[in-house]
Amino acid sequence: MTGMSHDHAAAGLEIIPILGIGELRPGDDLAATIIENAPPLQEGDVLVVTSKAVSKVEGRLIALDTADEDARETARQAAIEAESVRVVASRGTLRIVETRHGLVLAAAGVDLSNVARNEIALLPLDPDASAQLLREAVKELTGVEVGVVISDSMGRPWRAGITDTAIGVAGLTALTDPRGRSDHYGNVLEVTQVAIADELAAAGDLVKGKLGGVPVAIVRGFARDGKLVDDGMGSRNLIRGSVDDLFRLGTEEAIAVGREDVGWATDIAPALHVDAVSVVTELAADSDVEPAVQQAFLGFLAARPDAMWRSCAPGHLTASALVVDPTRRLVLLTLHPRAGMWLQLGGHCEPGDHTLLDAAAREAREESGIGALSFDPTPLGLDVHAITCSLGVPTRHFDVRYIAVAPQGAEPVRSDESDDLRWFPWDRLPEGAAPDLPRLVEAARRRLGR
Repeated sequence: MTGMSHDHAAAGLEIIPILGIGELRPGDDLAATIIENAPPLQEGDVLVVTSKAVSKVEGRLIALDTADEDARETARQAAIEAESVRVVASRGTLRIVETRHGLVLAAAGVDLSNVARNEIALLPLDPDASAQLLREAVKELTGVEVGVVISDSMGRPWRAGITDTAIGVAGLTALTDPRGRSDHYGNVLEVTQVAIADELAAAGDLVKGKLGGVPVAIVRGFARDGKLVDDGMGSRNLIRGSVDDLFRLGTEEAIAVGREDVGWATDIAPALHVDAVSVVTELAADSDVEPAVQQAFLGFLAARPDAMWRSCAPGHLTASALVVDPTRRLVLLTLHPRAGMWLQLGGHCEPGDHTLLDAAAREAREESGIGALSFDPTPLGLDVHAITCSLGVPTRHFDVRYIAVAPQGAEPVRSDESDDLRWFPWDRLPEGAAPDLPRLVEAARRRLGR
């Protein structure tokens, strides 16, 4: 492929399949296996690695004691449920869902292909971290700097067929943004962004295929002068935030939200409202909640059918998460620009959140840049506080607070909604921390047995 180099375009590309890798199993050294079978790697090469290969070596497999098809399908459906945070659309047994990575795809990426007949494959827990670890291992073994794209097959709305897209990225910029530049005719680009990592993933699949047993390809020639441009964001920029997603809701969700907005079916509580009542009512006896606060939540929910939405001016429910590191010794806090204090991550509920845990997981993922967080489904506690939020008028937040553990090697990335984002030790919270934060941290320490 040749052409004039401009913007992100390369003068020419070579796409090389890496043959002979064979069957991968949990614990295998993926970097060493790639190097053993690949031609000599060059500076600026991009390794496109199918997610299944990463899932296998990382042990993201469910092994059954039977190859019975019905048992396997039952286990697959249970795995889809566990890997999903919300259902976007469904038809029969097909479910399009959002995963805890923020990906929207069929069956949460749970896959039965290219694994043993008694196994089920899940997506890597943190594809960006997996890509970075592979990149570092290749550098250590060869001294060569490469980019890594972890790919997975996805369908597209209104388009038949699947194509490989990037779910993990390291060593290169996944999304270029030429907005503000002019084309050959002098037209200023206003909306154009290019998903480079997705294009590289699709290119690699042209030589990997789905049936040939080739899990890795090299894309050579994309780098300029042997150097790849890397913004350090991994694949995060490829996931469209909920605010900008015009197609976030499935059909049934959109109808339900529309009815709520115009006051239809007011005798039928929305799913999120029902979940909130259930969660607050069933709080564990050892949770850090005063009975009076619990009753205040339930009374407000009973009085306000719109209690879940920020448009409810007297107050509304929010969901937050205290994110801790894998050692359970650090907490991730954000310096909130409006409150001017260090807080746990969190925010307003949005259409499409089916549960409070969905809302907390979405907010924590968006504000931390960490794609995979492990949540305790039982809240740590409840809090009511006065605030002037994005509604623009004084109101109250009825906050439901969860705890989440970040995966090993996770690197937080500050969002536009934060003035700062940092890890702090449990016992040395920063000056300017919210007054109730020490109590929340202590509740988390008790929950984790620290």
